[in-house]
Amino acid sequence: MRRAVAIAALLLFPVLASAATERYVVALKGGGPALRGALLLRDIDSSIGPRERAVASFRNLDAFAADLTESEVAALRLSPGVRYVEPVAERRILGFPGAPATDASRNVDGQTIPAGVDTVRAREVWAVTRGEAANVVVIDTGVDYRHPDLASVWAGGFNAITQSADPMDDHSHGTHVSGTIAAADNDFGVVGVAPRVRLWGVKALRADGGGTSDRVIAGIDWVIGQKKALGGNWIINLSLGAARQVVAEREAIARAVNEGILVVAASGNESTSALPAPVSFPAAYPGVLAIGAVDGQLQHASFSNRGPELGAVAPGVDILSSVRTGTGSLSAVLSAEVNYVGAGLAGSPRGTVSGPFTFCGVGREQDFTAAVAGRIAVIRRGGEITFALKAKRAKAAGATAVVIVNHDSSPLNFTLLDPNDPTSSSFDWPVTIALSNADGDHLIASSTPAITVKNVNDDYESNTGTSMAAPHAAGVAALAWSVAPAATAAEVRNALIMQATDLGAPGFDTLYGHGLLNALESAKMLNPAAFGSPSTPPSDPEPSGRRILRRGRG
Repeated sequence: MRRAVAIAALLLFPVLASAATERYVVALKGGGPALRGALLLRDIDSSIGPRERAVASFRNLDAFAADLTESEVAALRLSPGVRYVEPVAERRILGFPGAPATDASRNVDGQTIPAGVDTVRAREVWAVTRGEAANVVVIDTGVDYRHPDLASVWAGGFNAITQSADPMDDHSHGTHVSGTIAAADNDFGVVGVAPRVRLWGVKALRADGGGTSDRVIAGIDWVIGQKKALGGNWIINLSLGAARQVVAEREAIARAVNEGILVVAASGNESTSALPAPVSFPAAYPGVLAIGAVDGQLQHASFSNRGPELGAVAPGVDILSSVRTGTGSLSAVLSAEVNYVGAGLAGSPRGTVSGPFTFCGVGREQDFTAAVAGRIAVIRRGGEITFALKAKRAKAAGATAVVIVNHDSSPLNFTLLDPNDPTSSSFDWPVTIALSNADGDHLIASSTPAITVKNVNDDYESNTGTSMAAPHAAGVAALAWSVAPAATAAEVRNALIMQATDLGAPGFDTLYGHGLLNALESAKMLNPAAFGSPSTPPSDPEPSGRRILRRGRG
């Protein structure tokens, strides 16, 4: 009994050592439990100072993770109970940094259905199901389960870093991924592909978006345990990865697949138009549905990794979704005719200002007449006048807010702050936002009598990357599985591949995989009767030359 207590305690408290250590996963032979691995580690002479991290056991995998010295690694590799000792690999998010949502189709006063929802034909399935019968787990930077678009579908989660039940997102990436999958249909914000799934979250990555494969493995291990305990159909979304594969992660995913869990992962963002990159890991492991990205015109996104492991593609460019509560912003000009989504200038205060506007040229002193007082100043970029000086002149003339109109198609990354002017950070700036050249021209030419300028907190952003494509697949899988709850994960995965809309070269290709995900046709393949179709699926098992299930992989 004392021996068992000592071993269990080793799993909860740091082992002592002062020599340099690195993180490893130790895999055990013969199905030995994680406690046996802890005993092996305990028997190594390692009592010379605290380690950075404690031993982490896996409940459903014959392995454990630990910080080890070189001598400990060597000793463990000689142990008859150990299969291998493997260093962990870096894992990072696969989405590009967020930016204020500039999608002109966004409804700034209500709910927006992101274009990707219709691109994958999700809404055409909603009359039958919205994903109620599926559990989707986002293994990522965590999930902001307080977000008003996610709270109603939140089911719970796990923090693989702190070993706790609180996977709160401290980055926003996981929250963005979650919104694409499951944001509620609630008349505000956005809507996800499958807005009534049971959403779960695992925090495996740090606040900087990075992490290690042992945390991902811990997340997969947790999902396996949840499925065993609760039953039901489970989907894992992995919008993370890197170029290096590791045996332990490969085995963890294989175990999840064997347990009937569908694993979806982003293909990676390392490609360029001149130099393609192969599918990253974990997306490239056998059994994973690897998802690449296309843009709004259904063209291959140049950054999207490619290769024979690619399963399908989904929208991944300028995807509007949720971010952590209190971190997003919305900058827009609203009129009776049209709403223009722009970007707030750095240094601008938050606020909403309404009233008539006056066009003030490029912001020269003579452009500000007495007519500006009490009105919103609309000013073109240019004239070798800084944005700060334009705004200061507008304020001095009595303007209530400022709109800067770009002079070309360049990004609206404008600022009122000047590192050479320490007063710029404390100046009482008017609310100041920027509009694109086309939107600004339209506004100036309009006859609208009054506008509203908004620069407000708003927890939605447009992100780009295969990180944004993968959750479309997880959502489509949830819809398809919900119309056929008795289907296996392999059958759902096969339906997504078989019914993808072919893009690029006929049949499978390494750029688009089997094509663009198609929620309606995938769901119909699994349960035709739910859509009023004949109850017997088509007899041809391989339309368009597509292969079933394996795509040439294990």
